[in-house]
Amino acid sequence: MKKVVLLITILFVSVISTACINNLAVQELNSKAKEYMANGEVEKAICRLRSSIDLDTSIFETHYNLGVALIENKEFAEAQASLKNAIQLNPDHPDSYYSLAVACEGEAEQIANGSSNAESADKEDISQQENTVSEDTQKALTDADKTKIVDLLNSAIDNYNKYLSKKPDSEDKEKIETQISYINSEIKKYNPSRDNSLNEVESTLQDED
Repeated sequence: MKKVVLLITILFVSVISTACINNLAVQELNSKAKEYMANGEVEKAICRLRSSIDLDTSIFETHYNLGVALIENKEFAEAQASLKNAIQLNPDHPDSYYSLAVACEGEAEQIANGSSNAESADKEDISQQENTVSEDTQKALTDADKTKIVDLLNSAIDNYNKYLSKKPDSEDKEKIETQISYINSEIKKYNPSRDNSLNEVESTLQDED
């Protein structure tokens, strides 16, 4: 599976207001997380953002920022949970849907490559192999794996479309539409029901022979 070519803008929205008595602490933790992200210290940023959520779970920006940081750290499943929380708190923020789509694609790619643990992967090896998945790896995928990949890719398409509907004049509209077309082609490749249908047709033809 081709690596996601779209890039998420690491945009940390400042916490404008909160009724939490720990307002200043929440602001400070978010600001520190932004600083860590800028320095490439993603895990430290994630730790600060989780601490911020422990203080106040009602702030949309913190959930969104955590989702972006988790994507950067290739923790795609957790990123999806954080971004869904952000969407619940603020369903009108387009970038949340964009980021959620990227997280879904990222997890699908991990499954397709036979790895769900980003920490055990060497980033240089990933960058060299990101555009190809060996036939052996594809054959090793179970139907459950394929179903999960298809579900994730369908979710990615759904969220990209939501992003476009909320931001119709987006400068990256054409790129996202191209990505959606690519994802649709991937769905056809990994859809186990399609594979089973083809196998049934081949079996029928063999019986007729």
